[in-house]
Amino acid sequence: MRTPDNCKIEYCGFESPRSFQEVQFELLGLKNLMKKAEERISMLEQSSFLAELAAKEEHEDLADFFESDDSQ
Repeated sequence: MRTPDNCKIEYCGFESPRSFQEVQFELLGLKNLMKKAEERISMLEQSSFLAELAAKEEHEDLADFFESDDSQ
């Protein structure tokens, strides 16, 4: 396995909020950050599912799992 990268997801917020409004804004930024992380997790789980399915069924190409639009 390769050495992992130092990955970051950026968000808009305050490193050290100093007022109630800044705290509220920071909370909104962190909630947005969590949604971005959840989206990334979901994408990786979906990719992992397809890769595992392809390995179990010994497929060379993931396109085998999707129907072609040519039948319409």
